[in-house]
Amino acid sequence: MPRTKTTIVLLLIAFVLLGTGGCGLLNRGGAARPAERPLAVAYSIADERRDGNQVIKRLVQERAGTDERVRITWRDAEGDARRQEKDVEQFIEQKVDAVVIQFVEPQMGPGIVRRLAMNRIRVVALETFAPDAPLDAYVASEQVRAGEHQARFVVRNLPAGAPGRVLVLGGDPTDPISRNIIEGFTAFMEGQPGFAVELREHPQGDPGRAAASVHEALATGPLGAVLAVDSRMAVSAVEVLRQRGLLNEVMTVGVGADRTAAEALVAGDHDAEVDVRPDLLAQFSYDAAVGLARDGHWAYETQITSGDYTVPARMVPVRLVQGNNTFLLREYYGDLTRGGGQQGGKERQGGGGQGQGQQGGGQQQGQQQGQQQQQPMTKLMIKTQDGKTVEIDVPGEIKSIEAQRQGGQQGGQNGGQGGGQGGGS
Repeated sequence: MPRTKTTIVLLLIAFVLLGTGGCGLLNRGGAARPAERPLAVAYSIADERRDGNQVIKRLVQERAGTDERVRITWRDAEGDARRQEKDVEQFIEQKVDAVVIQFVEPQMGPGIVRRLAMNRIRVVALETFAPDAPLDAYVASEQVRAGEHQARFVVRNLPAGAPGRVLVLGGDPTDPISRNIIEGFTAFMEGQPGFAVELREHPQGDPGRAAASVHEALATGPLGAVLAVDSRMAVSAVEVLRQRGLLNEVMTVGVGADRTAAEALVAGDHDAEVDVRPDLLAQFSYDAAVGLARDGHWAYETQITSGDYTVPARMVPVRLVQGNNTFLLREYYGDLTRGGGQQGGKERQGGGGQGQGQQGGGQQQGQQQGQQQQQPMTKLMIKTQDGKTVEIDVPGEIKSIEAQRQGGQQGGQNGGQGGGQGGGS
């Protein structure tokens, strides 16, 4: 009996040791290790109504959908700074690993960043920078370069003889993005002869106030171009010019390339937009947040010194989109034609004298021109017997042409032949 009891005890000890060792081996091999908690990344966006932010949301969620190691929480502040603060408090309670934040009010940014950092949450600032704050990362488009693109486009493309007066529609005076775009535009325009720049800023970047600024500027004289730091204000300017029949007389350039502005480009009502690349903003902000949450590292390209802090940053290159390369925006929005319309471009009417006369003309004339601009234009070229060529722009499509001359049937036949050639061209 004693030997039997000893054998049983030894077998039990061996079983326990084998079980413990086996579990250890399984854990080291990874096969039986409990699943790790997914990384919790939260996005706090200033206003999801912006088309660019909708693109960012879609691409971030698509990316996270293919990565089981990441869980995304998305919050829209709807332009309310207090709401954004409450969202941040919820992130802290949820113990997220990283927060990507687009500040509604940048001046409140440093306090929010410190609150998150005190709770050991990594912070990525998206587009709007928080000065003198312990940011882990900053991802933004090249805002100064956007202003340079606008200025270069105006200098290169404003027709000779057109008014050199340029109206700049700025955003809120406290908005750093607006200031950076204006800085880039102003620096490029310095020393450019023949241009007079007028800046008007608008609290909260209100498109309605921007439209009023365009009306007021036109009341004091003709404009050569209207530039806006935001696509919504650019579209407001386009609508004002449409009402006055001046779409082909005043150049318009915006920043942001939202859907409405892109459709105006395709329709030929708008000249250019600076695309701030929401696709790359989504990609780089996601990579930064996940990398910081996982091991504290991410692939930044430069550093920004602000107060007591040096912040790793990555700047997204911007690009100018005109009527001839709007296909670049299809990735964001798909088909951009309005009601099956055709892609077109703005055709300006010659020199500045004619433009000034039309800008100063009455409302009835503006409405007539506006109605004509809604129709496709046909260029008619007429050659006379003495070798002269006459070009006429005709609204709409030409069905037939008839030439009449006193005492001659031949004139009608020549006219019919001319109509066939004109239709072919």
